Amino acid sequence: MSAEIDDTDGSNVIENNPTIALLGAAAVGFALGAVIWQYRRTPAQRFGSFDRAVDMARSGAIDTVQSLRRRLREEGYSPSDIEGRAKKFIGQLIDSAQRRF
Repeated sequence: MSAEIDDTDGSNVIENNPTIALLGAAAVGFALGAVIWQYRRTPAQRFGSFDRAVDMARSGAIDTVQSLRRRLREEGYSPSDIEGRAKKFIGQLIDSAQRRF
């Protein structure tokens, strides 16, 4: 009762043994799933400097724009985005957060 499989040229291995095809598909699916999981686990995009500055200003943890710029630099963000109107806006957020707390 043994099944004869003629795989002399190797072209009919998948047709003759569907288990190999299923295992191959499972391996590919597993690998793809692992890549997707790793991609989704890491943040797609970190906050930009301005977004992080607004977040810090609203939290009340920062008391001046200069300390905010220093903190941004320490966290690896570029404080160059906090100039002009953005600097004025951040200053207003810091003032309102300080009054709130």
